[in-house]
Amino acid sequence: MVATNVQARPGLSQLQGSLLVLATAVVFSFGGLAFREASTTASAWEYVTFRGLGSLSVALIVLTAQNRGRPDLVLRRAQPTHLVAGLLLGLISCIFVVALELASVAFVLFLQTLAPITAAYFTWVIMRERPSSKVMIATAVSILGVVVMVGGTLTEDVSTGGLIALIIPFTFGLYATLIRSADKIDPTVPIVVSGSTMLIGGFVVSMLLGGISISAADAAVGFLAGSVLLGIPLVFFNTAQRVVPSAETSLLLLVEVVLAPVWVWLFISERPATTTLIGGSIILGAVVWLTVVRIPRRGRTFTSRG
Repeated sequence: MVATNVQARPGLSQLQGSLLVLATAVVFSFGGLAFREASTTASAWEYVTFRGLGSLSVALIVLTAQNRGRPDLVLRRAQPTHLVAGLLLGLISCIFVVALELASVAFVLFLQTLAPITAAYFTWVIMRERPSSKVMIATAVSILGVVVMVGGTLTEDVSTGGLIALIIPFTFGLYATLIRSADKIDPTVPIVVSGSTMLIGGFVVSMLLGGISISAADAAVGFLAGSVLLGIPLVFFNTAQRVVPSAETSLLLLVEVVLAPVWVWLFISERPATTTLIGGSIILGAVVWLTVVRIPRRGRTFTSRG
């Protein structure tokens, strides 16, 4: 019988899981820069198509390597939770790219700060797990930091279509909770579903809008963004998410909000405002504080209930 490595939760402590989430947040932070680089010739849906192809390729390679060349055996046993989580992840990825085409990166990232609150709500409803007071304090401080960081952006005109980004934090909150609540789930399966959703959805919409005319260079950027910046870190994120509370995971991912403008500054010479640097420092301080205060006692491991 082919082993699927899903019979038990990963042997990670809460601190180890938190550090993995932080690492994935750093990688995710390059996503906005990648799209800005490719958007010169690529529409959002063309970019989504090749991003999905890259993500799906990584997921299938990982499943094949883990299951002795028979990823189909795992996929056949996919449960409704796997499919729903994967569809939600694919929806998030599509909306993120489309929103970047309709609104500023700062505006989209600001709305993502609602994710810890929505994750706490879904975790309470689905898992009956109340967020700790430390998580709520750090969430409040982080939201304050983002308000400071992008305060000037809120006074600018925002396309009505850009409000589609409001769907992201609510969808992510539910996705994170589903991943953590599933006892038997291969962390790569939702990525297969997500990549397929992006690939098929992006291709269909692109064809309806006039076909695919993206340059080879920008197609390569989209593929690398889907594989290196999304697919690979998602494998680690989905594993870590199973030992870290959903609300806390969403909070740790706010590091992406801090670093994204830094990469734009370094590689496109777009210097962030002083308020961006101040607000980013506030968020980093809250994340570091939360990680330190949540270090478990010696010999204590994190359980499914935190």
